[in-house]
Amino acid sequence: MNLKALLKSLLLRKFTTGLLVLQLAITLGLLVNSAILALDTREKTSISTGLEQDNILIVATHPTSGSYRDLDYHRAIATEDMVKLAQLPGVNSVSVTNQLPIRSRGMLSTIYDLDNPEQVKTDKYLQNVKYTLAEKGMADAFGFSLMEGRFLNDSDQLDFGSEEKRNIVITESLKRALYGDNSAIGKETNNGRIVGVINDVLLDPTIPQDKQYGLFVNTMMEYIFVGRFYVLNVEPGQMASVRSQVSDTILAVQAERDIFDVFTMAEHLKSFYRDDQGLADLFMLLCALMLFVTAISSYAYSQFHISRQKKFIGIRRALGARKKDILLYVLTENWLVSAIGCMLGIVVAFGFNILLSQHIVLSKPDIMLFLLTVAIIFISGTIATWIPANNTSKIAPVIATKTV
Repeated sequence: MNLKALLKSLLLRKFTTGLLVLQLAITLGLLVNSAILALDTREKTSISTGLEQDNILIVATHPTSGSYRDLDYHRAIATEDMVKLAQLPGVNSVSVTNQLPIRSRGMLSTIYDLDNPEQVKTDKYLQNVKYTLAEKGMADAFGFSLMEGRFLNDSDQLDFGSEEKRNIVITESLKRALYGDNSAIGKETNNGRIVGVINDVLLDPTIPQDKQYGLFVNTMMEYIFVGRFYVLNVEPGQMASVRSQVSDTILAVQAERDIFDVFTMAEHLKSFYRDDQGLADLFMLLCALMLFVTAISSYAYSQFHISRQKKFIGIRRALGARKKDILLYVLTENWLVSAIGCMLGIVVAFGFNILLSQHIVLSKPDIMLFLLTVAIIFISGTIATWIPANNTSKIAPVIATKTV
């Protein structure tokens, strides 16, 4: 196959060839970045959270009665709620909290060891540590694993308004940030004395996994008016049954409440990345449309220009060119255009990636992703060109030469 002659042929129709090359380049750029976005989203939603996601049920509720202004009344209702929920078949444990893991920002606090207050200057994440109001059942409800010491219990709940130093539990990554490999038990911080260390859980997906700093304080019942979520640890296989009963159970205790939502922790994780998933789906749909349009363009490009080369094809057939030679000629022309489009598409892909990275967190493209998308471009182009190429190869010399 004479590539030089093919290039000359393409240059004779610079405008239409240029448009197809540009379309191929844009398609490849979209394909690469859409694949990156989809893979990034999949990786985020499959990340280890450190929680029993499928066995944790969350109930988001808020009182509407003025009676809840009396904190003793509020605490009594919350306590009865948890007793009734714990009695449901399939429920292992129940707790109440002011905020959930897998959320950005929230209730935050600065933390440092009292003997080393300069720590906050060397680690910026110590200035915004997730501060969770807890009660004794939280560890069982969320399924925390204890790494050191113990979790909070009734003895850690101070009298209301007490000025005594409180006991706290921290996450493992926070312990390493404050004390390295040394034990943290008994250490004094500006937020209290450490009595336990739990496994890292995904508190805020927007920060690095090794910076999931969190502290837990047994003051939930003191500040129950900020409590919004009941947390239920459910036996495997019992989630549907428990889920169908929680709303009625809570409202049976006191009906003047709004129950905003009932969801599992797994659903909570997906909800956090809902926008990412939606954007990935949108880009994949756009890619499918671009591939379809590009395939149609490749078909039309080949069909139009082949129809104008019947004289040339007829001469070649009269001189002994076989059907497969004509077929290969048409396909090679498409492959050459695709190759030029893909080379330009690499530049376009990096350009799209840089532009998108200004607005969202996006990984960089790699060689395997480029090879895969190039293969898709070539395969779709070949399929689109096959029909006109096959029809052209069937032109008989006697018919073709009539156009001379």
